[in-house]
Amino acid sequence: MRAGNVVLLLAILSRSAAADQPVMDEVPRWQGGYGVQVFIEHRWSDNLMSGSTELDNPSGLYENKQLTHLEAVYTFEPWLRITGKLPYVRQWQRRADPGGGTSTERNDGFDDLTLALPIRKYTNGWGYSGHFGIVPQIRLPVGEDSGDYPISDGTTDYGFSATFERETTVYIITADATYWWEQDRCAEETVSIDIGLGWNFNDCGSFRWETELERERGGEKWLATGPTLFWNFNDVVMARIEYKHAIDERVADIGFTRGNTLRVGVGVVF
Repeated sequence: MRAGNVVLLLAILSRSAAADQPVMDEVPRWQGGYGVQVFIEHRWSDNLMSGSTELDNPSGLYENKQLTHLEAVYTFEPWLRITGKLPYVRQWQRRADPGGGTSTERNDGFDDLTLALPIRKYTNGWGYSGHFGIVPQIRLPVGEDSGDYPISDGTTDYGFSATFERETTVYIITADATYWWEQDRCAEETVSIDIGLGWNFNDCGSFRWETELERERGGEKWLATGPTLFWNFNDVVMARIEYKHAIDERVADIGFTRGNTLRVGVGVVF
């Protein structure tokens, strides 16, 4: 796979879960609240495609990524907070050599820093609560962007999300839409939509089934679905596990699809 395709693929992958905010997209909702969370995410794919056509892969080529997401939040007012996300990436791939063999290439390091300013209007009605929100975001190029297998694409990116949540003691509905634009390459635009429907467990947690669609202006597509389990242990420590199985994928040129993703995380809030 050419170096240019690798850079483009990594840029797409780095946008995953961009609308989710610490801690667990739930708290803190009080003035002066703060918290941190750590997510371990694994993505794997051996699905080699040209556009929407799957290619034979007799050499067993693949790409794997393990990301450690370090994230923090501070709440100025219940409706206004600031968040930061800095992923540490371990990535490796088996690729074809010009001589007909294969080799394994890897790279480790920090990816780009994402800063966001979630603004939410909370609503409380008879037997339900929820919010409408907007999230301006910026992704700063602090990650490594050199070599044949870079972690960052080296550009400053601007994002904007709109979020919605409605929950009762029984059910929960979530939805968000996110748009990203790369400053230096305005053709690289990404739109993603994530919808979840699930059940609450007496304020101790929730189970949701989520479906996410992400499309890149250049032709890339990722449609995935799967379960999410959130658990609130004691209003201070919280955890979440997510799995999404890819059901429809497309790449712009020739390369690996994103594949399936698994995220496991724990957060604390004060």
